Amino acid sequence: MYLQSFTLKNFRKFGEKDNEVFFVNSNEIKNKSLEQAQNKTSDHSKENSSPVPLISPSSTLIIGKNNTGKTTITNALKKLHDNKMVTSSDFNLDYLKNLVGTYVEAFQNHEEDNTDIKLETPKIEFELKVKLENFEEDLISNLSPFVTLDDLDKKESIVIKANYSIKEEEIFLQEVRALIQAKAQKNKAELAPLEKICNLLDDKDKTKYKLSYRNNYDEEVTNFSLSNLIKIKCIDANRNLKEDVLSSIFQKIVVTLFMNEENKDVFNEGLNNINGIITSGVEKKNKSVSEILREIEQPNHFDMQLRGNVSKDDILNKLIKYSFREGEDYIPENQFGLGYINLVNIIGEIVHYIHTYPEASHHSHINLLLIEEPEAFMHPQMQEFFIKRIDSAVNKVLEQIQKPDSTAALLKCQIIITTHSSHIVNSKIHSSNSFNNINYLTVKDRCSTVIPLYDALLSKDGASNEQEQKELIFLKKHIKYKVSELFFSDAVIFVEGGTEELLLNYYLEHDEVLKKYYISIFRIDGAHAKVYYPLIKQLQIPCLIITDIDIKRTDCEKNKTCNEECPNNKDGHHPKSFKQVTSLKGRKTTNKTLKELLGTEELDNVEYIESENILVVFQKKPIQQQYATSLEEAIILTNYNHQSMVEILNTALPKLSTDFIQNNKINKLDEIKKDRSFEIHHKLNNNVSKTEFASSLLFTILTSGTDPLENTLTLPEYIQDGLNWLKNQLNNK
Repeated sequence: MYLQSFTLKNFRKFGEKDNEVFFVNSNEIKNKSLEQAQNKTSDHSKENSSPVPLISPSSTLIIGKNNTGKTTITNALKKLHDNKMVTSSDFNLDYLKNLVGTYVEAFQNHEEDNTDIKLETPKIEFELKVKLENFEEDLISNLSPFVTLDDLDKKESIVIKANYSIKEEEIFLQEVRALIQAKAQKNKAELAPLEKICNLLDDKDKTKYKLSYRNNYDEEVTNFSLSNLIKIKCIDANRNLKEDVLSSIFQKIVVTLFMNEENKDVFNEGLNNINGIITSGVEKKNKSVSEILREIEQPNHFDMQLRGNVSKDDILNKLIKYSFREGEDYIPENQFGLGYINLVNIIGEIVHYIHTYPEASHHSHINLLLIEEPEAFMHPQMQEFFIKRIDSAVNKVLEQIQKPDSTAALLKCQIIITTHSSHIVNSKIHSSNSFNNINYLTVKDRCSTVIPLYDALLSKDGASNEQEQKELIFLKKHIKYKVSELFFSDAVIFVEGGTEELLLNYYLEHDEVLKKYYISIFRIDGAHAKVYYPLIKQLQIPCLIITDIDIKRTDCEKNKTCNEECPNNKDGHHPKSFKQVTSLKGRKTTNKTLKELLGTEELDNVEYIESENILVVFQKKPIQQQYATSLEEAIILTNYNHQSMVEILNTALPKLSTDFIQNNKINKLDEIKKDRSFEIHHKLNNNVSKTEFASSLLFTILTSGTDPLENTLTLPEYIQDGLNWLKNQLNNK
């Protein structure tokens, strides 16, 4: 059996919807080498395939930015498991505010008791769904109050409803009435403050809570404790590592070894020898100490005896001192880095958990291993290899556990990891080659929102065709490099090339609004922007896609020899030139993302594409009566008379600058020929890389003056439109 999902309602930041967390089934974790030996195959491809990871298939990831509710989920599970009562701070704030509003409306202007008023008292609700996987072996005695024969026949999930509510609801409402009416007498316009209601909720003399359980038919189940069904091991986030933390964890492991039957007699024999040595050593002191005491006490003083009294607990409490070995030297643990200590501490806790794991317990219990924010103190590379290193450690422990029948020792538990590390997300996705079993948390309407991710969700038709399967594979592979930042960003901007990436990073840094947010810029080309579309829609963060309109031109419009089918063919004559586009009528785009999102390649009356949290911008308007096909062309047209732009072009194309730059006789300043912008774009692509051009732009901006934005080149209008939309989106969130 395993925990399939957990729903939190009105608990802390969780509201009444989008609040169900899903968990992966607990796969059997066995020693790889022994399992491979037991399942030998002649299939050469299987022998040479990559080993299946141990941890990833059994691990659920709960990810999101800070303060989105990741730790709240594990705290709720632990609270239920330990049967702890709630306090006012456990109730969702908006939920309490709404309740207070109903109390004020009911009581403020009604001094007499009104028994017809039906008011809700504060409550917190949880729902656990448990799935049986092996109906022949799973023991359901701990679940029997929640199971019907119909559930077993249909193999449905077993629902456990847990409610925290107020024991004496009438007494609580009377106290609320008195509180509100006392306030109303002082000031008719004054509402009962939320703080007063919270104080009442925390007053143990006036407000008492109860934890009750109900089955799926809303029938109350008595004498049930969740701790009998679910066993939780929690490895807390080590924000403050204690001194000698590794000595403590490995002491627990060694103590476990000493407590087994094999070492019991040896241990007791050793204790007897130690106590015998101590007793014989102090025996001769008994008489001398007694004589001294007679001098200061009554004559009838009793003789004393000193003897050895070392117990097993005395030794086990200070059994281990952990040191690192480096060559021939042993270095104290406090001389090593916190990240390494934290990693070894987590692995040590897991090793101890495996050694104390009751065999076959998964048939009658649900075993949960909670690991909270393991990335503390770890550098990025260590975070990246986190799951792989745990894999290796678990494999080695299982290998060392000897069983009488020589079968492989196994561990079957659900592993739940909360994290805000993009590197651990990378490790998880690449180890399991899947987006499955990831719960992404964000905040919507002031409440934590759970968005379960899985592969089928990230393709339009469940990766039903070959192209969508390839796009999903691309997304999984590309996530290793940067895409996992998406899960922790306030907003994201997709751009096509190096020019946009360099310039936007600078402008974001100096924008008074946008610099306050964590905005990730992803450099992709127009062909692959659409691959990220399903993922971005699920994450619900503002996404600005800046792409090029990529106007389709014939070869002769690119100053090349054209073919006979060209529409510009006039009696076999194809005038070659770098064609400036002054109208989009009848024009088409070659941009794959635009074609898919627009549903057409036609550019007549084209507009920006906006859908929910996504805006796609491109050069839909003419600049100086010309339509730019790329950012480089757009920024040249926007700044055609800016002297910095003239200098950049003069440096980039020194041999051709006289063809593209002219002197304005009115203001006597140089300016770029606007009707040659497409040719300039073409020459830049052929003679210098776009990155070099972008670097020259950035160098000019950075050295233009003391004020970062003084005399700075102007961004094209379509990019400014996109940034303004992004500001509105972030302000609204």
